[in-house]
Amino acid sequence: MTATFTRETDLLTSSEAADLLRVALTGDPEVVLPGFTTHLDDLHYRPGSEVTAIYTVTFEAGPGQTTTEHLLATTAEVAGQVATLSRDGVTLRVWRHPADPRLPGLAPACDPATVLAWLATADPRAATPGSLQLDLLSYRPLRRAVLRAVVDGEEFFLKVMRPGYDDRLATRQQLLAGAGLTVPVLARPAPGVLLSSRAAGESLAGVLVAWQDHAASPPTADDLLALLDRLPPQVAELPKHPSWSGNLAFHAATARQQLPADATRVDALVSGIQAVLDEGRHGPEVPTHGDFYEANLFTDGQHWQFIDIDSVGPGLREDDLACCLAHLAALPPLDPTGWRGIPRVVDAWQRRFEEVVDPADLRARVAGVLLSLVSGAESGQDAVRLALAEQWLASAREIQPR
Repeated sequence: MTATFTRETDLLTSSEAADLLRVALTGDPEVVLPGFTTHLDDLHYRPGSEVTAIYTVTFEAGPGQTTTEHLLATTAEVAGQVATLSRDGVTLRVWRHPADPRLPGLAPACDPATVLAWLATADPRAATPGSLQLDLLSYRPLRRAVLRAVVDGEEFFLKVMRPGYDDRLATRQQLLAGAGLTVPVLARPAPGVLLSSRAAGESLAGVLVAWQDHAASPPTADDLLALLDRLPPQVAELPKHPSWSGNLAFHAATARQQLPADATRVDALVSGIQAVLDEGRHGPEVPTHGDFYEANLFTDGQHWQFIDIDSVGPGLREDDLACCLAHLAALPPLDPTGWRGIPRVVDAWQRRFEEVVDPADLRARVAGVLLSLVSGAESGQDAVRLALAEQWLASAREIQPR
């Protein structure tokens, strides 16, 4: 990480950030807000791009009245409803959620009345709603957000992204929906916003939980291989999205930011992964999902579908399979009892996958995906994932080079 990013991150995570946020709210450094407090909720660090922090801010708006605001501060150069502040050579732009300067669709997507109107137009099931529950499921400032709207028990999802990026996703979604592999786009109600219904059935994660609890038969590796084989050939003609293994430098930088004391280990891990990948043991380029793991695969017991298809395009089968194994391998440390059966699944699926692709190449790519999961992990889990990545790389090195 560069010295500039260190200074910016230090400022965003320091007590000085509170003063900057207070000025952003009031416009006057002399104004005192009674009961003013701040809490850093999340920090998004993108090497070579920007650092963005999310805060919850509270203060007394009057006697007995407490106001809560969600503010974001970024080092990115953005315009719009932002306050621009500088401190110690660092310039920050601050805005109130949900007025994200690069996601103009986020504010209307967070407004219940607007969403109800969108749903009533898009789907007959929501034409005369009796109730609406709207939840922000995920948010990457300046990049994308996902919201869930529940209308009288019917679930819908809103994906919000930068205008123009929704064209790319709509193309992928309609292509896969035509092959029965995902849900179709119901509407595009605002620039950068796609509205879809819920995929049928349960996620693979839910299926695996049910298997553990009820001793049912788990899905097999062949089920997943067959699903990937159903990706239409036109996927190979889409623009290519960088894979986890193709973005090692980026993930190494975010891991070093997360675990600065382990920077040397991160560097050694990346060097080792790259050495295995450079042996060229992988297969040909094929249609891929690009983010192939248990939360993004749904089944109703008969048919399988994908969700979260932003990364669909040409790539390597090895990367999809590695993504699957890495995410599963990261589950047991989170809850050893809740995910007690997952090690057996990982072992069985790994053995089957290694009959389809080169074992050393696959294991090195699993290590690369685990490296990408270090950033943003809870304290303690980040170190666990780094150690897991090292173990997978070590097992890759046990296989003799070709």
